[in-house]
Amino acid sequence: MPQYSQNVSEQVMKSDKLGSGLPWGLLIFSSFVFVLSVLAYFGLHVGYANYLNSQISLKEQAISQLTSKVTPEAQNTFATFYSRLANYKNLSAAHIYTDKIFPMLEGITNPSVYYNNFDLDISNQKLVLSGLASNYEALGQQLYQFDRDPNNPNNKNPMITGYILNQSRVVDGLVNFQVTLTLSSKLFTK
Repeated sequence: MPQYSQNVSEQVMKSDKLGSGLPWGLLIFSSFVFVLSVLAYFGLHVGYANYLNSQISLKEQAISQLTSKVTPEAQNTFATFYSRLANYKNLSAAHIYTDKIFPMLEGITNPSVYYNNFDLDISNQKLVLSGLASNYEALGQQLYQFDRDPNNPNNKNPMITGYILNQSRVVDGLVNFQVTLTLSSKLFTK
């Protein structure tokens, strides 16, 4: 049987002495961090807040000096100008532009077709066209052109969302027709 030079109670006391410093060290470190954060808080609250308040008051004084340099008459003139400018912006944003319709029609109209009546209903975004085509083949080509993009015939026309052929009949060797185009809202904006 092996013999031990120390008994069990002495071994427990030695191991207890080794670990007893860790909680105290952790407490001291935590206390140091707490005191440091409290000092930083009060330093920011007292010192930096006063600095920011003094900067704010300096800027307010500079603004009041600038305001005193501008006469009330000039302020009223500027306010009137700004009001007119804002009203113009609102009016122009809601303005409906129809200047794209004729170039669009010119680009997609078949040479064998001409229009003799043009009725635009902006509120419903409808355009009723009446016209004459040399024959039904020309009318069919024209209807196809309403559906195709003039810049890229493989794509749908972005300005015309749909069309309806209201009527067609032969009169004096020409096809008299009426078609209703449903126009895209993009056609009425700048």
